Amino acid sequence: MPQKIKAFFLFSVILSSFFATSFLQAGDHFGEIRFGVQAHDLNGNGTKSHENGMTLNGEYIFASPKNDFFQFIFAPHPHVGLSLNSGSGTSMAYAGLTWVLPFQEVWFAELRLGGAIHNGNVGKETKKKKDYGARALFHTGLSLGYIVFERHTISVLLNHISNGGFAKPNPGFTDLGLRYGYRF
Repeated sequence: MPQKIKAFFLFSVILSSFFATSFLQAGDHFGEIRFGVQAHDLNGNGTKSHENGMTLNGEYIFASPKNDFFQFIFAPHPHVGLSLNSGSGTSMAYAGLTWVLPFQEVWFAELRLGGAIHNGNVGKETKKKKDYGARALFHTGLSLGYIVFERHTISVLLNHISNGGFAKPNPGFTDLGLRYGYRF
């Protein structure tokens, strides 16, 4: 495994442990763990854009903290995650907030906002990796899911990262995939 991937993975584990420890000490338990696979770097018409490979995704979603601030912003769930590209494309560690909108008892939609740190190129573009303009990027996402047998979920996930125009260039990437989740 290349050194960059090892360092990136170690950073992700440390970041996830920090978030998990701080929320568990506050008395909140995590709500769901999810794993999935995504098509990497799709353009607007659903075909590959620049980078290759599939992305393996794992995520930890916490219960929404019961404080006034989180209740004021509609009770989002903090999340941390890791997306590892199977080819030569960009991988990322991310954290943020997920707003869940349940409907018809077994369906749910989600909006995700946060930040990501990636192992892609900054300052140069190659045939296999884009130049993202900055190491830390915005991370957004949408998902539509179905609850199976109360504790299991299946969802379609759309993930996007970019620097939001704060740096040049700003190509970003979009992943689309399927995830399985288990609710605690």
